[in-house]
Amino acid sequence: MFAVTLLCGHISAMSAELQATGRRSYEATAEKASRFFRYGEWANAAAMYELMMEERPKVCDNYSHAIVVAGMRSLPDYEMAVTERAQANLVPMDSLLQGVRSVSFSLGQTSQYEGYLLLLKERQPWLGRSIDKQLLRYYLFRRNGEGIVTYSRIMLSGAPDNADFMLALAQGQLLQGNYEGAVDTYRQLLAMHPYNYEALLYLGNYFKNNGRMEEALGYLRRAMSLKPTPYVAGMIREIVKE
Repeated sequence: MFAVTLLCGHISAMSAELQATGRRSYEATAEKASRFFRYGEWANAAAMYELMMEERPKVCDNYSHAIVVAGMRSLPDYEMAVTERAQANLVPMDSLLQGVRSVSFSLGQTSQYEGYLLLLKERQPWLGRSIDKQLLRYYLFRRNGEGIVTYSRIMLSGAPDNADFMLALAQGQLLQGNYEGAVDTYRQLLAMHPYNYEALLYLGNYFKNNGRMEEALGYLRRAMSLKPTPYVAGMIREIVKE
């Protein structure tokens, strides 16, 4: 019995040592990967992330970095190969996308994220709507009027009464200088969502600035009834005094 106890203790000690050695080895590889990534040594970084993905296939951050590195090397096929490995290992797609976004933004290479989304849209069309939504968010962040209009219309084609997508469309139209188009969009939005504060406030401002005071007053009073603020109250007083 004593011998068995000693043997079990020895095995446990060996297992702990092997685990510690493996942990140190992985950490050393991660440090090299981080250094190569930081200095833009993309081929070396790719090799390190390859080792890390093999050793810990559930870690989303490794896939995210490997995808961005592949993008920096203009290797779309490898980007997709890494994506498929992540999917095979049940890494959540939302986490992977957020990771790629975070890594590419940390480099100041936001277009890498855009390029990856467009690549996914082309290569994995069954992800279409979720990718379209991410593209719309990206173009809103970049204040890209053309992209916002394109992808808000795509999203509205499947959800024509969605207030957020209609607000996005109006914002894109404003960025393009299409003020009449934005007014029409805000009016359509209010027809379906009569208590949308943002639409009421924009239309009130728009008509006030264009000398159409009665129309402005109607929208501003509706906005004031929803969310009383000194700003809106001031605009109403200006119109009433005139």
